[in-house]
Amino acid sequence: MFHSGTYEKGKIMRKKVWFLMLGTMGFVVGFALGENGSSTNTIPSSKKENPNIAISIHTSIHSGDTNRVVKKPSFLQQIKDSKDGNIDFSKYIGSAHGFLPVPIIVTEPAVGFGGGVAFLFLHDSIKNRIEREKEKSSDGKLRHIPPPSVSGVAGFGTENESWGAGAFHLGIWREDTIRYLGAAGYASINYDFYGLGERVPVNVSGIFLLQQITSRLGKSNFFLGANYSLIQAKAKRSHSFGLLPPPAEEGREVTSGGLSPILEYDSRDNIFTPNKGYNAKLEWSYYDNWLGSDNQFSLLTVNNRVWFPIAETLVLGVRLDGNFSGGDVPFYMLPFIHLRGIPAMRYQGRHLLTSELELRWDVTPRWSLVGFAGAGWTSRDDISDLTESDTHPAGGFGFRYLIARIFNLRTGIDFGFSEEEQSIYFITGSAWAW
Repeated sequence: MFHSGTYEKGKIMRKKVWFLMLGTMGFVVGFALGENGSSTNTIPSSKKENPNIAISIHTSIHSGDTNRVVKKPSFLQQIKDSKDGNIDFSKYIGSAHGFLPVPIIVTEPAVGFGGGVAFLFLHDSIKNRIEREKEKSSDGKLRHIPPPSVSGVAGFGTENESWGAGAFHLGIWREDTIRYLGAAGYASINYDFYGLGERVPVNVSGIFLLQQITSRLGKSNFFLGANYSLIQAKAKRSHSFGLLPPPAEEGREVTSGGLSPILEYDSRDNIFTPNKGYNAKLEWSYYDNWLGSDNQFSLLTVNNRVWFPIAETLVLGVRLDGNFSGGDVPFYMLPFIHLRGIPAMRYQGRHLLTSELELRWDVTPRWSLVGFAGAGWTSRDDISDLTESDTHPAGGFGFRYLIARIFNLRTGIDFGFSEEEQSIYFITGSAWAW
């Protein structure tokens, strides 16, 4: 006799397969549209490159005199700034077009030291986009640096045997009025879970899929959009002690499929290392059976970051984030305090607040010192418990080097400290990039 439970399981399985196929199709279509968007939204080929840009991009260019060949500058020439003679990757980054390998350095204390590599494909150079942005401007000045469309594959591994691999495509369409992000991959992460009051070493492994699109509202700094995410993961204890909470108890494979409307405001002067501007994001994620999820729950993320100069050589950054959840949230998707000096997933809860200050002092035009301090609060049950929860402080210091002057891209090392941990972080761009 046919059992109704079998029918329901089959129906849920068909939903999961359907959403996985739909997400994969979206990834492929998004990549294809990004290719078309890159070509159809550029200016005519007669204006697309001026001679100065072309010299830095092409291997050789023949002028009116066919015997004269202008060769592409060597790598050493490209990383030397003509203004001050220091090492600078502005020319190299700005003219990069095509495949670009990028090393990955992992220093997160929750998983240990590690590394990897990302192979990126830049569909257009930043320099070309800057020139088009200037041509659109009434006064010929650059208002912001438009990011290029990028595709890539990446992989990493760490000393505690965590590893992951995936692929992504970031599409910047219609002169940065539409942004698309598609990603898919597999990861196996080993870390310590503390949510039930005791340390339980766990492994969480599975696939993930993301489809996201946002659109600029007119000529404003507001973006409105949505994303669909699918995570199919299995959790298990690395040792025999401790328990894992439902709905992701030991050995059970849990699928979480959710839809998230997004509202974002971004007035930063650049996306790499901002000197001024405001970036705020509101995202509400809803997971339910009709979206391919085994459990019903929701996640609300509210991010606020602002940067402003308080003196000619001092830039202050202020961050205030809130994360809230409801329903049957898998323990590995619960919000956690994200501060330099505190391991990821160390303090989790249904609701949390995080605040942080960062002060950058530009000692010289190239070198800067950084100091930062913050705190986080978590609640296991009611949001009102946040006012009575323990404070988890963290702070530290670091340094930056202006590695790409034109883009104000700074890189360096931070040393973070908390109640239980001391950590080191390799930073490129903003430490609040997530």
